[in-house]
Amino acid sequence: MSNTNPITTHDEVAIIDFLVDNNAMIKDFNRSQFVWFFIEEDFHIVLFLAESTKKHFEKYVVERFAENMNDMIALWNRFDQQIQQGNEIRILKLAKNKVHDLIAMSETFRALFNRNDFEEE
Repeated sequence: MSNTNPITTHDEVAIIDFLVDNNAMIKDFNRSQFVWFFIEEDFHIVLFLAESTKKHFEKYVVERFAENMNDMIALWNRFDQQIQQGNEIRILKLAKNKVHDLIAMSETFRALFNRNDFEEE
């Protein structure tokens, strides 16, 4: 049932507009951090990576995340690969843990959204 695996955006203007529109703009541009939230049934996570060679934003969206656990697992794996490469280890571990928590709670979210169990692909 996976659509996008997940949607990835690096367009900083669009990401900043998105954060401002959702009252989630980061305040400190001197350290790496992330924000996450749901818009309806979509999971959004935005990373601000300040420890890279060039400070930048990354945004990931998993549409209907409760039924697209394979996309959540792909996102978890993406963060894990970046950690293994030594990139932004602290913040990526935090983001990876958040995705893991949501995967672990997937049954609850599927019940909340009245979704069927997901099937692994």
